[in-house]
Amino acid sequence: MAKAAFKTVLPTAAAQHVSLLPQRLRLTFGVPCAIKGNIDVLVRGILLSSTQVAGKFEAGQHIDLPVNYFPNVQLPGQLRICFGDEEIAPPLAIKSPEDVMALVGQGEIKAENLSLEAGLLRGSLVLRGNAASIPHAYIRLNGVVIRSVVVEPPAARDTGGAACRFAVPIRPADFVESGLNIDLHVSGIDYPLANFSYTRNDPAADGQRLLKLEEEMRQLQRSASAQVEMLNANFQRRLTLQQERVDAFIEYATSIVLDHFANAFETKSDPMTFLRALTEARSQTVSGETAQIQSQAIHNAEARVDSNLFAFGWYDLERNDSGPFRWMGQTALVNNPYPNLPISRMDFLITHVYGAAEPLLRVTADDVEFNVTTSKFGGHYLVTFSAPQGAQEIYAQSIRVESFNSGCPATDEGTTDTRILSVAAEKVDFHYRPAKVRAESHA
Repeated sequence: MAKAAFKTVLPTAAAQHVSLLPQRLRLTFGVPCAIKGNIDVLVRGILLSSTQVAGKFEAGQHIDLPVNYFPNVQLPGQLRICFGDEEIAPPLAIKSPEDVMALVGQGEIKAENLSLEAGLLRGSLVLRGNAASIPHAYIRLNGVVIRSVVVEPPAARDTGGAACRFAVPIRPADFVESGLNIDLHVSGIDYPLANFSYTRNDPAADGQRLLKLEEEMRQLQRSASAQVEMLNANFQRRLTLQQERVDAFIEYATSIVLDHFANAFETKSDPMTFLRALTEARSQTVSGETAQIQSQAIHNAEARVDSNLFAFGWYDLERNDSGPFRWMGQTALVNNPYPNLPISRMDFLITHVYGAAEPLLRVTADDVEFNVTTSKFGGHYLVTFSAPQGAQEIYAQSIRVESFNSGCPATDEGTTDTRILSVAAEKVDFHYRPAKVRAESHA
């Protein structure tokens, strides 16, 4: 039987099938051909690899093209295999981050810029091999306690790869006698990426107290700033309201007094009796209003989106006809204005919901999950989170909010907005139990 003759073919007819394997693509030829040159693998115009090939290939033979890097691009996408300016194989679809993980694996990940500030451990994860997936990170406190880390979607870097910011709350109770030791881990990697520690050099207890005092002072400074802003706005609003009431009362009282004097002259009654009763009623009204204002200032607090209480996981402030609001990613943190008071419930005013009929949220504070109730409030949603029945008093520096529904406008609607959106909030109302302030808050 005569041997099949090799011939030069058009590039588009050379390859018949492309297979995705770990760290490489397998190219199977459909016809006999001879190739000499570089075969390139690209995604959205970005070069992933270039392999030099020289030889003759029979139909059914294959070659492997190594691929060790995938950039931060919008998915789904297509891998294109080119010889020169022409494609020599059908495009291979990459539909999700799982397909990227199957091709290039976890890739190299490095932790940078770790810092502990205001009760949050912050930093960045640099993704060099796989820049299209969001890594699942967690910390191990003092070698015992495991706590999940909030990681934002990755953003492309000018020098290649991608970087994503992360944050995790650190509480004063996490400090032990020897100090504080934190190991940062990523699922799929056996060793810790980074270590953050506070070590007490003095064997006496003074070192531990100084570390706790430093963290509590930072928390108190942020809490005091939020309280001053809230009390100032509350005072101005109530001062205006009180002035309107005084003006209306003077106008109304003047008309009554003049009418009573006119009637007194006609009936010859004592007008001073009426004046004494009027003065006593006025004093009782003012005292009752003052007591109510003091009670409300102690047991309620309002956190608006234009304040610094929305600490992490929230996008920039936006406005519409209804007022300011902020979009949230999949997970976010909200600082508690009064961390030294026990939380009874929290009311979230949700103005927008992305990709769902109504918000589906989960809130935890100090590892306690709250009960959720959703109701319509005008054109918005009022989501109420109540403390579980029988639970002990809940004190928390910050609360963690998670959304079960989210999406990307760039993927779903074809826009240029690449953010991951879930819900948009206008404010959060904190309600506290009528309990005494914790003694440690006065330290």
